[in-house]
Amino acid sequence: MELSQLEAFLEAVDRGSFRRAAEALFLSQPSVSTRIQRLEDELGVPLFHRMARGVRLTDMGRTFL
Repeated sequence: MELSQLEAFLEAVDRGSFRRAAEALFLSQPSVSTRIQRLEDELGVPLFHRMARGVRLTDMGRTFL
């Protein structure tokens, strides 16, 4: 687990979207998605429900938060 993954996770939680999290972190959206995907892979659980208009925490995502 890396600090950059946690930063991306927290921004996505706060902003409700990987795109807006990327803008806040001055990164590309694919970079944020990759960081969160790697975090999910390390934890072995999905942290977000990915929807057409943003993201929402899963139960495990709320627990992790």
